[in-house]
Amino acid sequence: MTVPGPSPSPTTSRRGLLVGLALGAPILAYGVRGVFVDATRTHPAELARWVLGSALAVDLLVVPATLVVGAAVRRICPSPWWPTVRAALMATGALALVAWPFVRSYGQDPANPSLLPRDHLAGVAAAIAAVWAVAAAHLVVRSRLVRAMRHGAEASGGSPEGRY
Repeated sequence: MTVPGPSPSPTTSRRGLLVGLALGAPILAYGVRGVFVDATRTHPAELARWVLGSALAVDLLVVPATLVVGAAVRRICPSPWWPTVRAALMATGALALVAWPFVRSYGQDPANPSLLPRDHLAGVAAAIAAVWAVAAAHLVVRSRLVRAMRHGAEASGGSPEGRY
């Protein structure tokens, strides 16, 4: 027998959808209009190929790779660590995707040494190392807090259940 109660709230609201459409549709229309009005500079056919190619690359390469890496790491990662590790993996992936054109030196011009003057691979590596250092620090602090809570609960004769 089920107990009657309030119905679950929907995950999206109609009002939010309508506000998003009201704000986003004109911006999208303005951008599409600009593609065609400035066709000599935007090259609509090339832009369409790039947009479709990017969508296909994400759907056929990035998403499957993300699923495989996530599933593999999830299998070896202890459950309490998973949220932190997952956040660090997402940050690492975002950094790698954004940095890819810079690391590959796309757009570099030998005639203009001020374009892409840095070692971007080292910069990305440092940023990713910082992400994982923060994640590791979070895990250390969290494990110490959990240990302290358990020790405090045992000393008071209570149970640490429900406290964390």
